[in-house]
Amino acid sequence: MKRAVKLGLLGAIVAGVFSACSSEPKSVEYYSDPKNAKELEAKVAECKKKFPEGSEKLEKEQLKYLNGNPSNEYADCENAYSANFMNSVTDFGNITDEDIAKHFKRNNNQKSQ
Repeated sequence: MKRAVKLGLLGAIVAGVFSACSSEPKSVEYYSDPKNAKELEAKVAECKKKFPEGSEKLEKEQLKYLNGNPSNEYADCENAYSANFMNSVTDFGNITDEDIAKHFKRNNNQKSQ
């Protein structure tokens, strides 16, 4: 009985280790899905902390990315950044003429005061 418990625990540990090591980065399509908007927002914030602008860590990862062998962590961040950019461009394309008129009217009122 003890042997069966030990083998079961060993199997669970081995499975846990291998499943953690093989995690693939999430795709741009996954992050672009509106159902995953909160996860996208959280991932972008996490990536900004992990890879700060101008840091040596960011430069090394960008070089690895350009050479075609980025870490899964950085590839996941790149996918999140791409999805975030695509979503912002899509949102920009949905601006109506009325929205633009309201914006300029509001700005003109603020300048004249």
